[in-house]
Parts: sequence; C-alpha cells; structure tokens
Amino acid sequence: MLAVLLASEMCAQPAAGPDSTQSSHGFWSRYNLSKVATVALVGGIFVYGWGVWWKNDYRSFRFWYDTEGVFNAHLAMDKVGHMYTGYFIFHATNDILRWGGHDEDVAFWWATGIASFHAFMVEVGDGFSEYGFDYKDMLSNWAGVGLSVLQQKVPFFSNVEMKWSLYYPLTRKTFIINDLYDYHIYWLSFRVNSLLPQSLEPLWPDWLQVAIGYSSADLVTRREYILGFDYNLEMLPLEGADINLVKKLFNMIHLPAPGVKFSPGRPPEFRLFLLN
Repeated sequence: MLAVLLASEMCAQPAAGPDSTQSSHGFWSRYNLSKVATVALVGGIFVYGWGVWWKNDYRSFRFWYDTEGVFNAHLAMDKVGHMYTGYFIFHATNDILRWGGHDEDVAFWWATGIASFHAFMVEVGDGFSEYGFDYKDMLSNWAGVGLSVLQQKVPFFSNVEMKWSLYYPLTRKTFIINDLYDYHIYWLSFRVNSLLPQSLEPLWPDWLQVAIGYSSADLVTRREYILGFDYNLEMLPLEGADINLVKKLFNMIHLPAPGVKFSPGRPPEFRLFLLN
C-alpha cells in the first residue's frame, strides 16, 4: 500500500492552476515529499516494531486467546495505546498529505487505508511471534481510526482530540515504548471554547482545553484517572504551511499542565505540571 502511494501520480501531469505544491516543482515539491514522508513515517514504525517485538522471535502463526478480559489484562492500557496508534497514524498521514497539497478526499482515504492496514499488518507480525494475533488489539487500532474519521466527517467530534504523554526515565538504558505502561497517560482533550454557548465563548481562552486522562501505576496493578488542563498548540500565533503542519503533529502530544490524579483507595493528588 505504501509503495502504491509513493508511485501514484509521480508521473502525472499537474492540475491546471498555480498550485506550487504539485509536480511543477519536480520531485522535490511538497506534493511528492509528502508521499516520501508518509512512507518514511509508517515504514519507520514498522521497522521499530520489528526490532522491539519480532526480531529473533519467529514461530508458527498463532492466535492469542486472552482469558483475563479486555479491561483486566494490563488494565486495558495496551488497548488504549493501540487506539492512540491508529489515531496518530491517521492524523499524521492526513496532515502530511494535506501539507503536500493533496486533495482533501484523497488524503482522507489514504489516511484511513494506511492506518487500518497498519493495524492488520501489526497483528499479522504478532501472529508469527510470542504475542499471537489478537483481534482485540486490531479492533482497538481501528477504534482510533474510527474516531479520526468522525472528526473529519462530523464537525462536533472535531472538538474531542486524543493525546498522549510519556515520561521515560533517562536511567533506563533502552527505549521500548511499551516497556512499562505506568509511564504512559492517554488523554481525551476537549475544545471547551467551541463547546460553550456563544454567549460564554468569549470568556474561555481558545488555547486552553480540559482533558481526561487514563494511566496505570505500581507496575500496572492500579488504575489512575486524571482531570487536567491541556493546550491547543494549533492556536499558537505562528502561520505558514510548514509551521501549521508542525503544530498539528505536536498537538497530538499532551504537554505538562495542571492536573489532579485520582486512584482507588488513595487521596486525590494535584500537580502543577503533571507529566506522569
């Protein structure tokens, strides 16, 4: 699928009009570079996954049968992580292709297809390793793609964004993204300014959002729920095609902000700059 994207329209004539992003500027136009960037991004994710999960672990294909239940195994942190992965790949692909000047519908369908296909292929890779093919992981990825599709097609859902924050101690010698889920927080961030009645909208800053987070603690044995603030980086007063792409990509990351952590059997814990 990525090869098809890279090859598609490389030799096509540019559309009529002054669109400088297309092939009138040759191979190094943003139009073509956006394809290369998309292939590099998704290909890089596959290579990383191979090195972390599949390298030196080839075995006969098998399915994974989970007896703990979706919400008990790893406290569902892995499933939420899969959902964010599908969400991230969709948005990164869509934003990069739109930056390159691709038609909105073309970018949308490529993003949908690539993110969905990635979810399937990762599970195929898992099927030939100790992990096994887990359809629930694949469905979790597709849930992230589904949220992304709703954001694109139903205006209301554009007010809800999925974000991720990661605290990874420098004392750990190797970076394995799912080495310990306690380092992760997954967020749903709400654009309050857009959800308020028109009479109240001027009272809330455009750049300030409210977020609900989910994480784990004590070696993935205790659930944590977080209520805090978030920043809409797309509201930064900087403009231009390149900087807008950077703002969109970094806006999928939750930066440290005031928040309160809640966990069963423990008092609420306030942090001025909550990272983990």
